[in-house]
Amino acid sequence: MERFYSYKLGTHADREYSLSVSGAPDINDVVKFAVTIHYYDTDADETVEIARIDTAHGVTHFDKLFRRDQPKERLDIAHPEAEKRLRENWRQYARSYDRTHGN
Repeated sequence: MERFYSYKLGTHADREYSLSVSGAPDINDVVKFAVTIHYYDTDADETVEIARIDTAHGVTHFDKLFRRDQPKERLDIAHPEAEKRLRENWRQYARSYDRTHGN
């Protein structure tokens, strides 16, 4: 999938969170997509994803990566709605990530 765009969401617990939107075949005709909240862990030198709504596995679903058991919630939404949902709730997901990962 091609990354369409990314932008910063804000800071929580001294981490700068961002949101990225990727899709295929292109931005004008999105069939498959992934919308992801993530931060960059400078100590581990890696990007850490905490929540993602995507169309992997043939169905749109919400990967709650902030939960250790990572349940998948099926959704009936397109990528603009997925982006809005994650953008509006990113602080909640960041707090949940901190609670489940001992931060």
